[in-house]
Amino acid sequence: MLLKSTEGFIISDSFRSAWEIFKKEWIVVYAVQLLPIVVAIVYNMLISETNENSAFAMIWGLAYLVIQFIVSMGVIKAYVELIRGKKVTMDMITSVAPKAINFIVAQILMMLIIFGGFLLFIIPGIIFSIKFMFTPYLIVDKGMGPIEALKASAKMTDGVKWDIFGFMAATVVLMYSGILALFVGLIVTIPIGTLAYVILYDRLLKRL
Repeated sequence: MLLKSTEGFIISDSFRSAWEIFKKEWIVVYAVQLLPIVVAIVYNMLISETNENSAFAMIWGLAYLVIQFIVSMGVIKAYVELIRGKKVTMDMITSVAPKAINFIVAQILMMLIIFGGFLLFIIPGIIFSIKFMFTPYLIVDKGMGPIEALKASAKMTDGVKWDIFGFMAATVVLMYSGILALFVGLIVTIPIGTLAYVILYDRLLKRL
């Protein structure tokens, strides 16, 4: 069944809204999108100066993983605030650091649940992937704990999994269109797909 208009969501509208935001805020969008890449480049530059087998390199590796988790949370926070019409700042991105433990625990739980679903057969794995897809966003945006976020994501997606599956299929088509455009199109399709995903999350929040 399709999401009711009273819930304020139509799949195609999420992509239209994403395009409008991208046209107005493309500089901010690219800055946010490139942040994890910049962190990775800096890490590779630093690690290249050390012995890969040294304890120092291991410490750098662990630090890098933690930083990338926090950066990933910051990217989520930035996109959520951006689609709500708020200004994105570095303080906003770094403010999510205290939620890192919950974020990491939730990611591990999601991975185990979805992996278990795929072991049972592919269909349960896909269902679980959709059911819990908003868990990281709820932790970053609403400050929920891992279990609370998993339950909230399940409630948000209850009864509309086919619609979300259609949204995900449309996103895949969008990405492939970028690849077919000699990969240059990905410069536009990746940010738009990401924005559309966040818009979907924001609109389904009213189901809580």
